Amino acid sequence: MQNRSSSFVVIGLLFVGIGFTLVEDNKYLKYGFLLLGIAFLFYSIFTMIRKS
Repeated sequence: MQNRSSSFVVIGLLFVGIGFTLVEDNKYLKYGFLLLGIAFLFYSIFTMIRKS
């Protein structure tokens, strides 16, 4: 379970990074990547809290 949670953190940070680099491009695509990355990060945080 720890390996899956850490992979969600990496995927979330990757999506947030992609969202921040798409500054001048399509704003729907930018905010879509940001929201998806934040959702992955929140899911990993909630699974860590729920596990402990």
